[in-house]
Amino acid sequence: MKKVFYDIEPDAYRAMSSAEYECEWSPELWTYQTNLDEAKHAVTAEIDRVKKFCPDHEILLALGDSSNFRYSVYSDYKSNRRKFRKPAGYSILRQWLRDTFEVISLPLAEADDVVGILADEQNEDVIYSRDKDLKTIPGNHLNAEGKIEKIQQFDADHAFYRTILTGDATDGFPGLKGFGPVTATKLLDGCTSELAMWEKVRGAYLKASTKDPDTPEILSQARCARILRPGEYDFTKEKPIEWEPPTSIEGVFIPTLHD
Repeated sequence: MKKVFYDIEPDAYRAMSSAEYECEWSPELWTYQTNLDEAKHAVTAEIDRVKKFCPDHEILLALGDSSNFRYSVYSDYKSNRRKFRKPAGYSILRQWLRDTFEVISLPLAEADDVVGILADEQNEDVIYSRDKDLKTIPGNHLNAEGKIEKIQQFDADHAFYRTILTGDATDGFPGLKGFGPVTATKLLDGCTSELAMWEKVRGAYLKASTKDPDTPEILSQARCARILRPGEYDFTKEKPIEWEPPTSIEGVFIPTLHD
């Protein structure tokens, strides 16, 4: 059966945030409280909306694991979020989702990784998320208006290599200083293959590292940016397979800055 792989975490987080209120017990005592029923109603409405868009598909909700392989790849990954608390009761809503709906997770993987690993384009599976990171995954993407957009592998690769350059402030990895979306796109203009994109990005990091010793290591940024795809997870060992740079046609490995 065709499936919709739905990264539910952004919508669940938003539902809980909207259902949280300040409560004054006395002038000196304030607490946060969450109307869990309100959050459940909001997230259920989002799930029902996706079902309406794809009535012939099974809806599978993806949730991330409590552990994340990227923390060992780049120690500051999502460190910018540590000072912010999650909405009150968020873990309760996650458990309710698991108890109520068909939920999928994989050890050490984030929710968007789970979607990227399991969605089968050949089976006409559909990807849905409010997270822009999933634009780096080729396949059939459902947008907020209910239309399905097919992202080709070349375009997904292009988005991936742009992210290696720009980094992602939300996820706390910096990319390369001086590169925003426009600059990154301009650098990749004219590339006709993934190998060409890698060579451009690697060259930019190499140039930057000769001027700034604090330039981040390219592989750490790439592995933070990479949303895992089919074949990039070891189900036997229950862990992600970390991304490696492409090789030339002859199979000669192109070294990174630190090889």
